[in-house]
Amino acid sequence: MPLCLKRAIISPMLKRLGLDMEEMKNYRLISNLPFISKLFEKVVAMRIEEHLKHNDLNDIYQSAYLLKVHSDIAEALDEGSMTALIMLDLSASFDIIDHPILLKRLEFSFGIKEKALTWVKSYLADITQCVSIANKTSPDVGTTGIRFRTKELLYLYQTSR
Repeated sequence: MPLCLKRAIISPMLKRLGLDMEEMKNYRLISNLPFISKLFEKVVAMRIEEHLKHNDLNDIYQSAYLLKVHSDIAEALDEGSMTALIMLDLSASFDIIDHPILLKRLEFSFGIKEKALTWVKSYLADITQCVSIANKTSPDVGTTGIRFRTKELLYLYQTSR
């Protein structure tokens, strides 16, 4: 994948009006990528999903996970058990996904090989980002974290058997 398609421009956006603009915690970072990069991702995501379905590699609870959670809670309540649901936002933890481990899982757990695996390696290599504020842009820096928008790869990373 060409380097120009792997450059994200990060724009900090105030979470809501009225927050203190001097406090960094009041900002949400928005990652903007070229349209064609997003299009490539959609195509690859569709191909990965097709591969998973064709080879019966999807987790049995992937599409019905929330229904399963709901059913388990309802069953526990019916039995008179005390029930709690704790939800965690772990999205920031994916900034540090180890690419070699992800690539090994794709190959050995999901059978993604040869050209497809080479493309994913290329996709993950040499990712850069810069910050843009008030028409001023920082120098590019490399990142080893996986992009948040790569949901399919994150799913494979989390659920490999």
